[in-house]
Amino acid sequence: MLTIVLDSHIKLKLFFKARLLLGFYFILLFGCNRSLPLVNLSGNAWGTTYSIKIISDKNISHNISEIKLGIDSIIVDIDNQMSTYKINSEISLFNNLPKNGAINISHGFSEVIKRSIYWSEVTLGSFDITIFPAVINWREGKKDREYNDIWEPPTDLDIIMEMEKIGYDKIKLSDNTLKKSITGQMIDVNAIAKGWGVDQIFDYLKFNGYSRFMVEVGGEIRVLGLNNKGKKWEIGIDKPIRGNNPGENIIGEVARLKDQAMATSGNYRNYYEFDGNKYSHIIDPRNGKSIFSDISSVTVVAPNCLDADVLATALNVLSYDEGLQLINSLDGYEALWIIDVGYNNNFKVEYSPGMPVIWD
Repeated sequence: MLTIVLDSHIKLKLFFKARLLLGFYFILLFGCNRSLPLVNLSGNAWGTTYSIKIISDKNISHNISEIKLGIDSIIVDIDNQMSTYKINSEISLFNNLPKNGAINISHGFSEVIKRSIYWSEVTLGSFDITIFPAVINWREGKKDREYNDIWEPPTDLDIIMEMEKIGYDKIKLSDNTLKKSITGQMIDVNAIAKGWGVDQIFDYLKFNGYSRFMVEVGGEIRVLGLNNKGKKWEIGIDKPIRGNNPGENIIGEVARLKDQAMATSGNYRNYYEFDGNKYSHIIDPRNGKSIFSDISSVTVVAPNCLDADVLATALNVLSYDEGLQLINSLDGYEALWIIDVGYNNNFKVEYSPGMPVIWD
């Protein structure tokens, strides 16, 4: 991820980990007016990095080191609840339960599941956190392949068998008690938890009196107020070319964000390959198959980051026409699609009418 902060005559370029960032880079344009002090916080979070920019206010006397401790505490807490990579996290404990087993989960995890079910209904199943068995199925590949060290796509029978375990309508959540309703049921909130985490950090900073800041985790953003030049925050998007370094080839800018969140999901960095064919890591929950689409990435602007995160994933599963119809039916949501036209790394860009786009 490339971050560029522009001041009167200074351009400072910082490179961060590119893992899971989907080609994001940020352009924070502060103009040439006199700026307010800017506090930068950074660290690691959920397999990627975070970057927080706070506009200093002389009326707020909080110790920044204490604020960072609070942020890191939020990150650890969410990791302990929702990381599928931690064997003792709440989500891993649930995934390893037998049928009819139950577990008490944290309030935050419960809220994420409830919001997931809501969006599964709105998107007609193109977003579904019970997709994890199918994700593992594609990750492991064909079960009886000839060469174990060569990945092959799962068979139709493998896909059908895993689909029996999938369905958001099979989630049994009562208050904070999560019960496994069918054998093999597993959930994965990776497509929503990071957005939730951004929102939790956002709420924490706002609660502590800050009124102008940007929170970014792994390329997902939420901003409050104006930047330190009194302007809206401006954020750029990479052209989705495989092998490109973040910030190397820019397709355009999402401009002038204020009191909004933004997230991008795409399939051009993470994919499986076999016999000359590429298979996306994004799985369609409606059929358990890797998506085949000319959509390279989708960026969503929304009131909060959780919802932007979910919709960016769902709009990769839906066709462009289906996705545009969905976005146009939702108040306060906008989207931008980068579509591969099929030759020489050429793309076309489509976006909903209210998407705040500026072109270089």
